[in-house]
Amino acid sequence: MDEYEKLLANSKRDWENATDTNKLQKSMRRSISSSRWKLILATLTTGLLIVPISYLLTFIYYAFGTSSTTLMDVASNTLYVTEPNTSLEEMEFDMEFTPFSMKLGFDQYKRIGEEDYIANTYNLQFTLGSLSKKEVDTSLERVGAKHPTETNPWLTHPDNRNEIDNSREWKVLEGLPDETVAEAYISLNDVVDVEEIEKLMPNVDIVWAAIDTGVEDKNLSKDGDVVSPIGYPIQLDQTYWSPFRDVASNEEAFIDILQFIVKHEELATEVSSAKNLALSERIEFIEKNGVKTYAVVVTGPKQDLLGLKDLSVIRTLKIGEVKLWNWSH
Repeated sequence: MDEYEKLLANSKRDWENATDTNKLQKSMRRSISSSRWKLILATLTTGLLIVPISYLLTFIYYAFGTSSTTLMDVASNTLYVTEPNTSLEEMEFDMEFTPFSMKLGFDQYKRIGEEDYIANTYNLQFTLGSLSKKEVDTSLERVGAKHPTETNPWLTHPDNRNEIDNSREWKVLEGLPDETVAEAYISLNDVVDVEEIEKLMPNVDIVWAAIDTGVEDKNLSKDGDVVSPIGYPIQLDQTYWSPFRDVASNEEAFIDILQFIVKHEELATEVSSAKNLALSERIEFIEKNGVKTYAVVVTGPKQDLLGLKDLSVIRTLKIGEVKLWNWSH
């Protein structure tokens, strides 16, 4: 019986050990499963928190850092003074925030005759305070050079003595149907006051004046970089978003804009189609010599534009956009 009892005792002990092992394995499996679910839940929680925190930080940055309003102002003001005969509509700005980024979309208009037509559609993306993406879709039929050189400007300074064939553009204008209105880029034989040009061209609307800033004779800054024209709209603009709304004079507003965007010149250069704005030296020239124009953009009926051909002040003409008759003057 002793051997039998020993056998039973050993069997009982083996069974208890096996049971303890199973319990241990089950306990380990439960712990592993619990840890896995805790890790999954922690990861999901962290992931879900990152998105709202990112949005919160984005809103804080664009409210108190480089504000969204500042970015909008730099973009819009730059286009007003670097893109001839263009305007923006405030109510059509489309702003969207994503983590650490702001997207800004808007349409740019040109005045042809008496109506405004969409010229370009801009889609800008800012990552924090820097422009990270720029897309421009144009609706224009006649587009000037995206990157002007020393010899291909649409607006030419009197001291730029490059030979320019002016006959072709006048023939283009003559060939247009009588029932059309057009936009024309007119370069002058002298640098004059804007008011003087307005008196010489009473039958058309002068919509934008290119301002002499001391670099247009060669289209080069003092550092040797190619520059593009800058100027301002001549007509009154009561559009809510316009920087020329409710101002003492468009000339003063133009100077104020330059002094504003020079503080954000890198961004302004990225927004504009110009490679280089050279604002500091141009502002210095204007403050010393005053605001005078060497070229203007005008719009009006074909026949009234042709009537400008005999003006001795005009050096060259280049036709821009053309539309069907919408003139009621």
